[in-house]
Amino acid sequence: MSIIIITLAFFGESLFGFGGGLISIPLLSFVLGVKDAVTLALIFQLLMGLLIFQNYKHTNWKVAIPMTVGLLVGGTIGTFTLSLLSNVFLERLLAVSIFIFLIKMIFFNGFTFGDNKHKAWGVVAGVVGGWVQGVIGTGGPVLSMYLAVVAPDKAIFRATLIYLLFMVSLVRVVTSFGRGLLTPQLLTLSLPILPFFLVAIFF
Repeated sequence: MSIIIITLAFFGESLFGFGGGLISIPLLSFVLGVKDAVTLALIFQLLMGLLIFQNYKHTNWKVAIPMTVGLLVGGTIGTFTLSLLSNVFLERLLAVSIFIFLIKMIFFNGFTFGDNKHKAWGVVAGVVGGWVQGVIGTGGPVLSMYLAVVAPDKAIFRATLIYLLFMVSLVRVVTSFGRGLLTPQLLTLSLPILPFFLVAIFF
C-alpha cells in the first residue's frame, strides 16, 4: 500500500511542484500513524529535491532567499513540534488542515497573501509554511499562496516551490534525526518503495 501511495503522490508532485505530502500523508497515516507517515514522506521529499535539481535554474532567487530564511526557522520548530505531539492530536491537526485546504480550493481559490513590495512577507510565508511542513508535511499550499503573488510565471513558480520544499526537507531531516523520528525501521521501509518512486519521477 505504501508503494502505491508514494508513487502516485510524487508523480503528481513532479508535475505540479507540490502535492506529494498533501496526497501521501493522509493516506499513509491510516497505515503508519501520522508521525511515521510525515517522516516517511520526508525521505522522498528530500530525494525528489535532489533528483530534479535541473529545475532550479528557473528559481526566482530574489523571492526564494527571504523565504528560505523563514523556512529554516519554521521547519526546525515544526519538526520539533512533531516529535512532541501525540498521534491523536496530529490526526486532528491533519484533518483540520485538509478541511481548510479544501474550503480554500472550493470557495476561495483565488485567495493569496503577501505582496512583492516587502521582503518581510517572504520570511513570514517561509516561517508559516515551514512550520506546517515540519509538523504535518503539507506546507506546499501555504508557500504557493505567497508564490502565486510574487512569482506567477508557471516555470518560475514550480522551480521556486520545488527548491523551497527541498530546503525545508534538509532542515527537517537533520531535526528528525536529532529527535529520533527518522528510525531504522522507516529507512528500511523506504527501500522497496524507492524503485517505484524513481520511475514515477522519470515519467
